[in-house]
Amino acid sequence: MRKQLAAGLVAIAALWTIPGQTVLAEDDGNWTYDVKGGPDGNTTNMKWSNIEKSKITKPWRLCALFPQMKNVYWVAGSFGLMTEARRDNVTLQLFEAGGYGNLSTQLNQMDNCIASGYDAIIIAAISTDGVAPLVRKAVAKGIPVIDYANGINEPATSAHATVSFIDLGKLAGQYVLDHSDPKSTVVGFFPGPQGANFSDDAVKGFEEAIKGSPLKVAVTRRGDASLNVQLDLVQNAMQAYPDINYIVAIDPGAQGAVTVLRNSRMLGKVKVIGINFIPAIYTDIQKGDTEGSGVDFTPIQAKLAVDMAVRLLEKQPLPAKFAGPTPAFITKQNIASFVWDTMFAPKDYKVTYTVDAK
Repeated sequence: MRKQLAAGLVAIAALWTIPGQTVLAEDDGNWTYDVKGGPDGNTTNMKWSNIEKSKITKPWRLCALFPQMKNVYWVAGSFGLMTEARRDNVTLQLFEAGGYGNLSTQLNQMDNCIASGYDAIIIAAISTDGVAPLVRKAVAKGIPVIDYANGINEPATSAHATVSFIDLGKLAGQYVLDHSDPKSTVVGFFPGPQGANFSDDAVKGFEEAIKGSPLKVAVTRRGDASLNVQLDLVQNAMQAYPDINYIVAIDPGAQGAVTVLRNSRMLGKVKVIGINFIPAIYTDIQKGDTEGSGVDFTPIQAKLAVDMAVRLLEKQPLPAKFAGPTPAFITKQNIASFVWDTMFAPKDYKVTYTVDAK
């Protein structure tokens, strides 16, 4: 496994420049990424380099909490966390709650991490508000809490390693406006689970992009970010609203939409747009089955989360309290210029839940 991760790092490090990202040409895990960051939001373009190894004084113990491991988005997150934990020689234990309907499970896991004395907690929150009391509890005990990917609306949160899903929603909405006749465009919108910050932000961004246009959103369906749930939502919506000619969806929704449209012989007649990105969508874009998708560079977000945690534990300054890799929009025309391991886990990566410091 370590050889696989090392190979992934070397593959990334061998490249000087990738769209929207700059990577140091080194093979020891050092990196510099283009990010959007700021003291209270992802608003300023800047560069972020991970902490110097010489400044890491202890084999810190980190706890990470994911909503689920049902799709490859979270597998990519595992890859990023474990890669950076090995580079920093810290212990990292990853727990997953089994789905977005399992807030109580995630809260119990977080409470256990606090009670077990982990030095820092990285959490992809199931509920942006539901985790707030435990965030406050952890921080009050001196345990930094890093918001990873999903967003947390709690001022006590120590740092945020997230891409703005408002930006990703805007990218999707703007693409539809730029590549269709808005007067005849009818959208089926599938932005993910109600109450999850990333999903609610995607709605805000998409609505902001299309505001004032004649484009029609026929239906918005919310649900768990798993393939089976999203596929059912898309299928039911297409039956109820046969005039839909664009589907805009989070990653498993976009993947499921291609299956639904292929089975109903509507693929090509109805266009598919992804809000964010998984390997199945990558393949569908290459084949022309999906028009394009936003990409939030999931492994990079995870590396940033670990770097933020270690910096805080070492009393080193954060370049920004909020930061995430600069999002991009991928189409068949530019897809070949993006580097796989900045977006996904390597193809031979097996999900890892534990890294132990040497």
